[in-house]
Amino acid sequence: MSSRERRRKIQGEENLLSANPNTLDPKTADAIGFGLGDLALEIAAADNEFQAIEAVSIQEIHPNSIQPRYSIPHDLTDIFALHPRNLVDIFERWIIEVQLETGQKDFDILPYLHGAATHRGEQAESDNADASAADQPPSSKELGLMKIVDLAASIRRDGLSNPISLVRHHDHYELETGERRWLAYHLLYWKFGDGDRRPDSSLVNWSRIPARIVNQVDVWRQASENNARDNLNAISRARQLALLMMDLHGWSNFAKIDACENEQAFYAQVADGALWRIPRGQGERLLNAMGLSDAGQLRQYRALLRLPADLWRKGDDENLTEGELRKMKAALDSVTRVTVRAPKRKKDAVARLAADATQWRNKLRKEINSLDPNNKPKIRRLIEAEIRQLMRLIADLDESQA
Repeated sequence: MSSRERRRKIQGEENLLSANPNTLDPKTADAIGFGLGDLALEIAAADNEFQAIEAVSIQEIHPNSIQPRYSIPHDLTDIFALHPRNLVDIFERWIIEVQLETGQKDFDILPYLHGAATHRGEQAESDNADASAADQPPSSKELGLMKIVDLAASIRRDGLSNPISLVRHHDHYELETGERRWLAYHLLYWKFGDGDRRPDSSLVNWSRIPARIVNQVDVWRQASENNARDNLNAISRARQLALLMMDLHGWSNFAKIDACENEQAFYAQVADGALWRIPRGQGERLLNAMGLSDAGQLRQYRALLRLPADLWRKGDDENLTEGELRKMKAALDSVTRVTVRAPKRKKDAVARLAADATQWRNKLRKEINSLDPNNKPKIRRLIEAEIRQLMRLIADLDESQA
């Protein structure tokens, strides 16, 4: 079948939204009903050397534990494991914490997803520079959330122009590239479900995402896509460099991430440049994959692997540059750790306590409003579990004040 005939076949399909996508030709399934835009017709009509695209359930996809970019703030993944079943809780908690930071009674993401009028849009349209300057700049937590919200809004409006890539395991898929796209689909499914009518009046199912299936995670391919798309922050670049170095020296020489004290310790296994030198003949390949032009930059990013844990997390969550992190590390070296940490711990404990209480009340209201007598034991267990968590946070708060 020629490319033109395949394109005509796709354009002539009817009622495909209600069909099981797994029974469709994969190059057809991606083009209808699962969020791809007009580019899908070109992808679907491409020659056979292109990888087949499948519509995969977002609930069957798990993140890659050693990916370089961490899209969700560390303090949220401290509470919730990054698993598809926890993503609604993560998004709810994220929104609550942004509300607390900004002092807003309700931080509603729906207007952004709908492309409706927002305060941010009004600011962009205003010629009053003084009014814009008076507004508090968004926090790193709000900026991180809005990156996913804006991506979701773009996908809902224009379709997904670049499918994610996955590795198939016996009972699930693992992400190779596209974590933010996957998170955006979860956000859209949470807010709109399946059968959502997009602005162009087409219907789409957000429970399945177009994906290319690859044989295994390739850290070089991962690096290539990361550099071609949204720039990685400094900590993510340090992670990317570590992964490429581990691949060059052989994965069998390094402990797996589950065996390390924390995620930073996993990447820091190649922090010693004298022990883990760049193999001969691989320097240009490494610079190219990292998108760097100066060999000295490789040493600077490798040095980030040895940052104090608090600064590592801060740099990642706040998207700090390598230069900013280097200056902060020098400043930390000149003061005691205690004088830096104590005020921060108290502030964080109070914020965490407030966010826990808010999320707990919201969950409890949902259960109580269901008016189902069978839910009463579940409500009791929920209250008991949340009280235990709140008591632990109160103990942390008391400790920080001591």
